[in-house]
Order: sequence, then C-alpha cells, then structure tokens
Amino acid sequence: MSEFTAIKLYFCPLNSAELDTESAALINTWLPQDEIDKVNRYIKQEAKEHALMVRGFLRALLSKQVSQQAKIKPQEWCFEYGEKGKPRLSEAQFLQTGLHFNISHSGDWLVVGIGKQQSDNDDTSNDKPTASRLEFGVDIERSRASTNILSILSHYFSEPEKQALFALPNELQRERFFDLWALKESYIKAKGLGLALSLKSFAFDFSTLVETSLELDVTQGVSPLAHAVTSELGPSPIRLKQNISLSTRQESDDEQVASEQPLQKMKAAQGWHCWLGHLDVGHLDIGHLDVGQSDEQYRFAISVGQCKQVSIKAVKVDLKALLERV
Repeated sequence: MSEFTAIKLYFCPLNSAELDTESAALINTWLPQDEIDKVNRYIKQEAKEHALMVRGFLRALLSKQVSQQAKIKPQEWCFEYGEKGKPRLSEAQFLQTGLHFNISHSGDWLVVGIGKQQSDNDDTSNDKPTASRLEFGVDIERSRASTNILSILSHYFSEPEKQALFALPNELQRERFFDLWALKESYIKAKGLGLALSLKSFAFDFSTLVETSLELDVTQGVSPLAHAVTSELGPSPIRLKQNISLSTRQESDDEQVASEQPLQKMKAAQGWHCWLGHLDVGHLDIGHLDVGQSDEQYRFAISVGQCKQVSIKAVKVDLKALLERV
C-alpha cells in the first residue's frame, strides 16, 4: 500500500463550439486509427465532436503531467484495457511516468482524474510501480428528473443504503440517489470489474461525512469565442463531502441474503478514500452576456483504494487554452 497519492481533477466543458476546424484536425493527428474509427461510429455530429474532445483532453492533460526530461507527446500515449475494459497506460509508459488515470463524462462535462503515488518505502530503487497497485475511479453524473429511482433502488442498492435513503424527507431522496449512484460508479470503475461486481455488494454510509470545499483553479483561453454558449462553473469553491464510509459484504453463497445484510454485518473497507462533490453550474454565457441561471445539477465522485493518504487539486480547463500549451 502506498503512503501518499496526489490526484488532479480536471473539469472539462464539452462545448462543441470550442472545437473549431483547426482544433479538430490537431486532435485527429494524435489518434491511432482504432480510436478514429470509434469516434466515427457515432451517428450524431455532436456525439462525434464530444468523443473527439474527450480523447483530446485526455492525451493533452497526460502530456502536461510529465517532466521535460520524460516528455511524452499527445500522439505518443499508448493505452491498454483491463478484462472488463478499464483503460490504463501501457506497462512501459506506466513504469516511465507512474501515472494512473480515469475519466467520466455526462451531459456537457468531462472529468479527467490523474493520480501519481509516492512510496512509503524510503528505498525507491526497489519499489517500482505496478499497473494494478492503485485502485482509482471517478464519475460525474447529471441529475435527471425523469429517472425512476425506485426501480433502480430495488435492483442495485444495498439494504443499508435503501434504509438510509428512505429515512430522508421526500424532497431529499432523489438527491441522495444520485449521490449514491455517482459513488457506486466511481467504486466499480476503481475496481475495474464493471457490473461483474454487484452494486449490492458494497454500501456507502453518509453518517460520518465531513463537509468541506475544494478550491478550483481555472485555465482559460486568451481569445474566447465571441458567441459560444457554455455552461460555466461558478467562482465559488466546489462543495465537497469527505470521510464517506465504505463497507463491503462478507462472502456468502447466497446472493440475496448477502445483499440484504445490515451495515453492521458488512466489513469496513480498509485503505479506501471516497469523496462526493457538487458542481455549481451557475450560468449560461453567450460571449460576455449573462442569459440566466442553468437548472442543470452535476455531482462527481472519487474512489481511491490501496493508499494511506490522498491529496486532491481541482482545475477547470478550456480546450483551446490547453491545446495552445501542449
């Protein structure tokens, strides 16, 4: 288990107006043919543009993490995939950089999480990183009023989570649902098992959480589009909830019995750190004109395992500014 992990969270607006012809052409030169084919499989033009932006953001942000001595250009990154499809750096590039990453997007926002470990072994010469050491997952979710939360609760939430949710006032239950869903997604992404890991096999407990804030750095372009419509994060720090407890069920041959174990019969997960944040997507801007409040609500979650301590830094990144600096 590592002593310390530093994580950077990059919040990236997926605004197609930012993807001009020059930017799209540049990102396309970074991609191997299999990734270009994946982008082109999307039918809707906006979906294609978002898929291209996601890949551009990831490659450019990874290149910003490495030193000049070990500089890896955006087009040089190579990815491998776990048994259930979780992406990671190739073994050679991981051993060169020590970087872990995870991404998630919903609606008009992408979050890219990049982490790097520091060893608890003073003799680092014998402590080379391994691709499976850090379990790290991020998720971002947009609230949707049309979601039938009751049917999902019954199929995917553990009994302790359902009991805690239904104990809340009706007006708070939908918010708790999306909070839990983001946390669950981040955890199964960290484990890399997808839905092969039952969502009922673990439970999050909010009774121990501590509310804090996360300062947001902003990287903006020098020449913003005059008529772009974008959802902007507000100037206030991000609201963050930490010390959320995670428990996993005891092994059982009976899936149904195990999924309904009360929280006290589940085992506290050791070495896990879980956070939940809410984004202030406050306004829609057209150029310099404020056209009013946006009713979109986003929350994000982070799950990190196999680590004693974690630090988090949050940055909002503009695509054009990022491409200018790569």
